[in-house]
Amino acid sequence: MRLLLASSLIVLSLTTACGEGEMKDKPTAEVVEPEPTPPVEEPKAEVTGTAYQADVATSKIEWVGAKVTKEHPGAFGKFEGSALINEGKVVGADFSVETATLTSDDPKLTEHLQSPDFFDVAQFPKASFTSRNIVEKATPEGATHEVTGDLELHGVKKTITFPATIAVAADKATTKAEFKINRKDFGIVYPGKPDDLIKDDVLIKLDLSFPLAAAPATPADAAATPGTAPAGAPGADKPNLVAPGKMPPPILKDGPKPGSPGAAKKEEPPPPPTANQGGTRR
Repeated sequence: MRLLLASSLIVLSLTTACGEGEMKDKPTAEVVEPEPTPPVEEPKAEVTGTAYQADVATSKIEWVGAKVTKEHPGAFGKFEGSALINEGKVVGADFSVETATLTSDDPKLTEHLQSPDFFDVAQFPKASFTSRNIVEKATPEGATHEVTGDLELHGVKKTITFPATIAVAADKATTKAEFKINRKDFGIVYPGKPDDLIKDDVLIKLDLSFPLAAAPATPADAAATPGTAPAGAPGADKPNLVAPGKMPPPILKDGPKPGSPGAAKKEEPPPPPTANQGGTRR
């Protein structure tokens, strides 16, 4: 009896001391079933903005798994995504991860995690996340926002909600988050060895950067000054004396038409002399 009690205390102490390292005190994401699509979908307010691609060279999607005796860190090597930004605020996000690029701190563990026991990367090569709502909401841990969206992992889609720290500067937007999910919610149920069970919770760590490209140049308004030639065009250095909306007078081959502006006044022939003109007749 004493031996059994001592063994139980040892297992309990190992669980507490070894399995709660980096995951200790981290928030757990709320996980619910996605809302069913109604037969006739009602129109929703469109979320608009400019999409900026994640810089995969400086961004990270990492994870930490644990068993009774040890934690194992890991990451995904290949992913792509974007953030939708409107008036200096992140209003949407969309990510896709290639599960076959999963790595861990042990090559044998990596191979096992890619097998059907865990991620089954051959059958489920992609994991994805699409946001539904991003709102400003401060937390005691220092997060600035609450993110809700659909996470599809291992062929299972769930709606999750988690805290994140989001900032938008002049040159880039950043998102950082650490939260736990229960792997069994997504159909990953491998228990591990009887004497070294795998914990249900997995810590997700996001460190994402979105460079903000310069705004596109505004196209020149060619009609800003009617009646003038664009810079560099032939004749652009000559003044245009024609008023906007007026046509210049036609140039006639044989001169202006009689009676038109600019035509010379026709001279009348001199009158015939009168009887008394030129002196007295003798």
